[in-house]
Amino acid sequence: MDTTRTSWTTQAENELRALRDVEAVSIEADGDDIRELHVLSRSRRPAKQIVRDVQAVLMTRFKRSIDHRVVSIAFTDVERTNGTAHGTPAHGARAAAAEAAPAPGAASERPAPAARPEPRPAPARPAPAATDDRIRFGSVNLYVSGARAQAQVELRWKGVPRMGSASGWSTREGALRLIAQATLAALQEYLSEEVAIGIDDVHVLSMGRRSVVVASLTLLAHRHEKALVGCCTVEHDAQQAAVLATLAALNRVVGGLRTKEPIEYVLRPAST
Repeated sequence: MDTTRTSWTTQAENELRALRDVEAVSIEADGDDIRELHVLSRSRRPAKQIVRDVQAVLMTRFKRSIDHRVVSIAFTDVERTNGTAHGTPAHGARAAAAEAAPAPGAASERPAPAARPEPRPAPARPAPAATDDRIRFGSVNLYVSGARAQAQVELRWKGVPRMGSASGWSTREGALRLIAQATLAALQEYLSEEVAIGIDDVHVLSMGRRSVVVASLTLLAHRHEKALVGCCTVEHDAQQAAVLATLAALNRVVGGLRTKEPIEYVLRPAST
């Protein structure tokens, strides 16, 4: 080791001694380059963490970066029975797997090391809840202006809303039909290609003491027609029940169609 020491190495040793559980530090430098750095610690922290602390201090305080392989960590294990201390070295952030073998004839004089408690197993983490990919109802509105009416339905899928609308004559029987058409228009925003689905009829039926909205649709695929039927009991609002009945009719169909990942914004041309 050089007999002359620069001031920065002495300051660096003082700074490193202030780290947690560090007892002594010795730096062997060649000019401004650190060839070896020895640390004596009394903690049970992993050597890699102590080496990172050393690297952080040298970088932040002295603007010097060192390789972890030049750092040697030695851990002291103080035994209260006889006041002696035994060190276990760790080179380059790797602690020794076992202590050195005792000298012949000295096994009876040296007390056996105290048994360390076995680590407790980490608690099992709960399994993540399954994500719900179903298309959800958002809102429904029906606007009437004279002899015309417009239905607007908002659906949500994976947190992204989409709006569909349909307009027609403002007849009493045609209001729920417009809502079903607006539901199909909103649903189409989530599909990768258009699907030929027509609204046959939407009715409110009485079943016992309850009212039920029944939506009858027709799916045209590969020149074949398939009837789709969905229903929903009217709890508070018949318009909302019409949306849910339409979605119920399309539940199995949507699962077999190709969908596109929803994006947060959709740019459309401005109306003139």
